[in-house]
Amino acid sequence: SSGINAEYGELFTEGLIAVVKPAIQTVDGQVQSLRFTQLKLKESIDKLTVDLDQITSLQRELPNLEHYVKKLTSIKRRVATVNNVLTNVQDRVSGLQGRVEREQAKKRTLLNATVS
Repeated sequence: SSGINAEYGELFTEGLIAVVKPAIQTVDGQVQSLRFTQLKLKESIDKLTVDLDQITSLQRELPNLEHYVKKLTSIKRRVATVNNVLTNVQDRVSGLQGRVEREQAKKRTLLNATVS
């Protein structure tokens, strides 16, 4: 009896590993990909830092760009607001579409019941 239980336990363990192993491999691959992406992001940030340092040193000779940066920030906020409004509209349209489809299905059911 204990030999059968051990055999079932071993089979269960093998089955569990067979199920979990692909998920673990997928997660591992995604983590490796994320680490690579993070490394590339770090390299890009480092390059941007160098570029910004160069711009800062040149800025003494350039006109003040702060006014334009404020305008861009304002535009960015407005774009985000519009995006939020569009998302809300899309959600409402989807909800309405679902209600219309349910209403049409009810009408078809009533029509079929009446015709039959």
